[in-house]
Amino acid sequence: MRIKQLFDELGSDFLSLVMQTFDQIDDLVFVMSFNGNDYEYIYANKAAKETVRLPDLSNHVTMRSMVSEHAYISLRKHYDQARLSMEKTRFKMPIEHKGQHYIGESLLTPIYMEKLDIHFIMAIVRDITEHEHSLQHLKEAQRQIDEERLRLESLIELNNEAIFQVDTHGHIIKCNPEAKSFLKATAGELEGSNLSDWFRESFFEEWFTTEPKPKKTSRHELWVTRVHQEEAHYIKVKFIPIFIAEQQQGWYLLVRDATAETNLQHELQRMAFIDHLSGLPNRRAFDDKMDYLLQQTAGTGDLLAIFLIDGYRFKDINDTFGHDAGDAVIQETAKRIQRVLRDHDIVARFGGDEFAVIIPQIKDIETIEEVARRILIQFEEPFSYQDYSIPIRIGMGGAYFPGTAKNKNQLLKEADYALYEIKEASGVGFQLYKKMPIDQ
Repeated sequence: MRIKQLFDELGSDFLSLVMQTFDQIDDLVFVMSFNGNDYEYIYANKAAKETVRLPDLSNHVTMRSMVSEHAYISLRKHYDQARLSMEKTRFKMPIEHKGQHYIGESLLTPIYMEKLDIHFIMAIVRDITEHEHSLQHLKEAQRQIDEERLRLESLIELNNEAIFQVDTHGHIIKCNPEAKSFLKATAGELEGSNLSDWFRESFFEEWFTTEPKPKKTSRHELWVTRVHQEEAHYIKVKFIPIFIAEQQQGWYLLVRDATAETNLQHELQRMAFIDHLSGLPNRRAFDDKMDYLLQQTAGTGDLLAIFLIDGYRFKDINDTFGHDAGDAVIQETAKRIQRVLRDHDIVARFGGDEFAVIIPQIKDIETIEEVARRILIQFEEPFSYQDYSIPIRIGMGGAYFPGTAKNKNQLLKEADYALYEIKEASGVGFQLYKKMPIDQ
């Protein structure tokens, strides 16, 4: 079959017009006839001739002669499908030409000329290499986005912090399992509600209604009480703004319940100022409190007294009855001193058998001496420990402010001097400093 027969059948003018039209397009256009054994090229447009460099088609150029065996098997399958089904067939396949690799998309249109009893296949082949590469890049980008989304969802879902996604008004869009556990609510109850409705405090309501808001991550710490609950929780909240196309769409709220660690910090701070054996404030706490009370006393007309107290022969008690007994005596001493003091008076343990007392808001020296007398009375009875009756005796030195002392250091030195005089005498009793000022 030759092109001449097509000219005779379709008309030379019409067929020439079609061929001229095909020569103007960039796609490769082939017309193939089936000779019962293979497909033979009977027409190729200008682009096809330049690209594939077909030989003279009058020499019965077949498909098998122009492509590799692998490519022929694939092409033959598609061409046969179009010819036998008489339906258009579209397919993609890689093409190698002159060492270059392309991706071609072919549209096969079967044509049957009943009068001539000949099957033709018109093939239009388009180079979609750039398109396919772009598509692959797009798919890879989408894959990376999907992976990042899954990682983010996993990070949110498995995070041990409560995470809320809210709009700019505070309405909950989404939350993770930890958020549901923190508020003791289901996703259905939370999503769509306003976050501020779940807390008794006004913090969240004020946050979402106050303008302007920060454009960067904002951190806050506060005590909150959840609705329908009595227990307060100390939370650390991180507000992370959500921007899409430079427009703020809402916030991610990361809420961490820091109640346990906060209570632990407070307990550690408290323990740093407490003597563990006696349960009394230690020297550090005593100094801080004394500085404060001296400032409060100055200019009021009141007196502030301090007593420094030493146990009398407490070492002998340890040696005679053992360290457990010695510890019990320390604890009993603390209790006996506290019995006669007011709630706002301070008793502290400096260590060993040394104690100190601060007595603010005293009107006169006689009251100082009366308090000292009542403390000494507490030690007239022996201490019963197991099967033992242990006498506990103390010596006290006192000083007061304002008096000859002008500051804390002078006041402590005066009380220490008075205690020294007691220890040099009998070691038991009370002495109030009433001598000349002691230099700082």
